[in-house]
Amino acid sequence: MPFPATIEQPIREALRVSLDPVRNAIASMMLIAKNEDMPGSGAWVSQTRTKLSAEEMFTHRLVILGFFFTFQPEAEWNSVPRYLDALEKSDPVAMRDKMLKTYSEICIDCEKDEVNAEVDWDHILSSIDTYIDFLKGSFGDAHIEINVETKAYEYVLDPPAMKSLVLDHLRWFWNEHLSTEWARVEPILQESVKAFQNTNLENMDRLDIARYITGQDLDETTWTESLERAERMVFIPSAHIGPYVTRLHCGDLLAVVFGARQPEDASVRIPELDRADIVARMSALADDTRLSILQMIAARGEMRSQDIIEDVGLSQPSVSRYLKQLTATGYLRERRVNGAKAYVLNRDRIEKTLKAVHNFLLES
Repeated sequence: MPFPATIEQPIREALRVSLDPVRNAIASMMLIAKNEDMPGSGAWVSQTRTKLSAEEMFTHRLVILGFFFTFQPEAEWNSVPRYLDALEKSDPVAMRDKMLKTYSEICIDCEKDEVNAEVDWDHILSSIDTYIDFLKGSFGDAHIEINVETKAYEYVLDPPAMKSLVLDHLRWFWNEHLSTEWARVEPILQESVKAFQNTNLENMDRLDIARYITGQDLDETTWTESLERAERMVFIPSAHIGPYVTRLHCGDLLAVVFGARQPEDASVRIPELDRADIVARMSALADDTRLSILQMIAARGEMRSQDIIEDVGLSQPSVSRYLKQLTATGYLRERRVNGAKAYVLNRDRIEKTLKAVHNFLLES
């Protein structure tokens, strides 16, 4: 449901780089909720995880993973507390139904005509089994955490309790863990926004713009559809996401969260941003196994995932995790060869990383 325009007016530009505090905060909270190693992400992420008790972490993952679409903003807000105050005025059933509607429009492995199929919510919500089966059908088994969604189901049936849980947790997390950190990083993020606001993007297509702003060689096959169907785009620099890029869809808006940086061709360098970018890039390389994989692929030109698994001598999940990390950080390019995943070294990413270190240390 739309939030009252009297509290905060949305910005309507078609493409912009923005601080966007609320989506920025949500992206940081999502990093905490992820149950995976993300080399290069900000130190605040790991430090905050260690501060949370097991119960607090479960509640955090329940809210962020189980109810994400109940609190994702439809407009841009310049204050997290103001947004939460507005969210508190929302009808709990409307919040729940907004989430369910979004679920019905997502189907990772479905044909397009299946996505728009009518959903019998009375049946879906009749039992935990039918609810979990529905989520698996939309997101795939690998993306569903049974213990989290089982607990979430109890709140889905009780929207007032769900709303109370979501708001109480978001307020608690902001006050206890994120507000002080936001005050620390906001000036640096503002510098990143300003740096891109001074660039001319008129002669670039959407994919080129996304690559230019994020500093990543984004894969055309996985990004083109998202970029083309978005009527509005906002690029949000994050102090915590490091070398990774994430997409948040909300209606006709595509929000792209990227590691805070400045254009490589900027005439004036900002040391804080250059240092953060270098730390993110180098952290992804600071592992013997990841370096060995890169060296092996560099020597052979291209390798299938199965061949990498056999040569590295580790389990399939472990090697897949390393490959995912190296691909996400841009050091490897992934493609399909006869149905199998194959990887090739992204030499341009390596060269730009070494150049960034050289410029920062020797030419500053």
